[in-house]
Amino acid sequence: MSTTVKAVIFDQDGLMFDTERVSTEAWGIAGGEMGIRLEESFLCTIRGMNYEDSTKRFQEAFGDSYDYGPLRVRKRELFEQLLRQRGVPVKPGLKELLAYLKEQGIKIALATASTKEYSLRNLREVGIEEYFDHIISGDMVTHSKPDPELFLTAAKVLDEEPEHCMVLEDSLNGVEAGIRGGFVTVMVPDLTQPDDSLRSRVTCVCSSLLEVRDRIRQGEL
Repeated sequence: MSTTVKAVIFDQDGLMFDTERVSTEAWGIAGGEMGIRLEESFLCTIRGMNYEDSTKRFQEAFGDSYDYGPLRVRKRELFEQLLRQRGVPVKPGLKELLAYLKEQGIKIALATASTKEYSLRNLREVGIEEYFDHIISGDMVTHSKPDPELFLTAAKVLDEEPEHCMVLEDSLNGVEAGIRGGFVTVMVPDLTQPDDSLRSRVTCVCSSLLEVRDRIRQGEL
């Protein structure tokens, strides 16, 4: 690993766990129940946002004819139900990357818009809680992605400057937050691929967390 990177900050859904597909399924069911069709073109704009910001985005897209609050609550119920039925799906390379970073003495944090309760439950179910030095959840900050506050808070807790922290993200909002915050920003795309403009602004785009590990090991990151 580059000697300038002293900590790695992980996003959660879509990056560590293959849960965005489950979330999309839950949005589809909830939307169908409430008479609204939620396309990927909309969903990709709210990933990583908190309730307040996603509400504003929803109103911009659909107006006030639909009540976002009950829709979001129902989606959450369905999402939790699906996860209980199927378990938390782990992204390829997650455990290998975490083990390598720990071996190298690199600090590790989780920075997610989700709640700490939800995050801890996932980490414990998968058996990786011990790898994380800190968890920064959405309720610890005022602004959600693409604002960099979440990652800046993580850097502060880790006691490292942003330029010495690598942010791993899959969503457009998350990648934008990493870039704005001055982090070494690596995108591992999930449901949304970066366009040429975004590719030119991120540090690197990797196809998987295994590739992230390998490129770190080879000194390319």
